[in-house]
Amino acid sequence: MQAKGQGSSTMEFEATAAGISTGSGGTKKNERGSVGFQLDNSEAMISGMLDYANLKEVATTGENNIRLTFKRGLQSHTLLVNAKSSVNRKELLENIRKYDNAVWIHEYDATVIGAFKHLKHAFTDEKSTCVMKIHAIPEFCIDVLLKTTMFAVDVKDGDKEGRWMLCFAGAMFWLAMFSYAMLEMANMIHYNIKSVPTAFLGITVCAIGTSFPNAVASVIMAGQNKPAAAIANALGSNVQNVFLAMAMPWVIFQCFPGKQCPTKDMPNPPADLMAVQYAPIGAAAAGLSEGILWMVFTLVLLLVFVLLPQTCTLSKPYGIILIAVYCVYLGRCTYTTFVH
Repeated sequence: MQAKGQGSSTMEFEATAAGISTGSGGTKKNERGSVGFQLDNSEAMISGMLDYANLKEVATTGENNIRLTFKRGLQSHTLLVNAKSSVNRKELLENIRKYDNAVWIHEYDATVIGAFKHLKHAFTDEKSTCVMKIHAIPEFCIDVLLKTTMFAVDVKDGDKEGRWMLCFAGAMFWLAMFSYAMLEMANMIHYNIKSVPTAFLGITVCAIGTSFPNAVASVIMAGQNKPAAAIANALGSNVQNVFLAMAMPWVIFQCFPGKQCPTKDMPNPPADLMAVQYAPIGAAAAGLSEGILWMVFTLVLLLVFVLLPQTCTLSKPYGIILIAVYCVYLGRCTYTTFVH
């Protein structure tokens, strides 16, 4: 059958006894090796022949769409196949069932019912390990929240791909809610354990909590042979943190009138003046200056690595060095907070 892989040109898909043949002759590798679905990368999990051992889920979405999910270890890859007709789609699904009777083939459900189906499958599937079953519980809780509120704009449903802007807005809303919950948890930790300052929680718990999803996304993109997208995701998220995550609270705070900070010239300002003046936000957090110096140092170090031969190339030793620097940073922050 003929179909289109996401991010690639027309390819031939056929479910055989050896695996799913992609007929990758129709694909053209991007020169930068970062954009599109790379079928001719022999090191990628998904190559010219898709192994049934890695195929974990097949979901039909839209009229003639099939979403194939491949997993190996922590890596997860999704291939969206657009069949030319319902006949082609039916033929591919029948052949997959014929050669792989263990894979979960189902129709994608964007409603909360789909979340319950996923939970049931996680606990009834013979391939599910204890770790997978435990992982399925928090995944189910989050899935219920998202599918209860965003089922109408879920772009995984092929018929709703045009609503991607609303889906993005909904995702940003829930990201804000989860971030707020994480901040409240950090405050509760400080409230109950006074010896743990909020500044330390900010550079550890909160920083890791906000950056870990970006790290996972970069790892997935790197595993899919998309280095440019992985680096852009990591750098872009930090640029947003500096220019938006810090600036937005100041702007919101300044939009509401508050008490004027006392000065030498006016230690006790009149009440009418206090109602219209805006108080500046104090940023005298412990270790702030040192943290800024560390950020500048790591940016300079990254720039040096990028400019060294081969130019614009990040190798494995560079990554190990950067991870080691981060561990030293955490160790020093911990030492200065609790020991020094």
